[in-house]
Amino acid sequence: MLKRKLANVGFVAIATAERRPFGLAALGRYPLFPPEFLDFVRQAIPAERHDAIVDALVLTARKPG
Repeated sequence: MLKRKLANVGFVAIATAERRPFGLAALGRYPLFPPEFLDFVRQAIPAERHDAIVDALVLTARKPG
């Protein structure tokens, strides 16, 4: 979906340079996520998935011209 959105605004040669799992512990290091949200996620997602609940992506792309 992210690649499609980048293409929709004119980017080309879109490629995934890196993809790695991002766990709950890593989310806790960012002030974007309040403790209440992290507590909710801990309860809502099974413990065996806490190490990889999302993927962190690094994309490369360029604007033509």
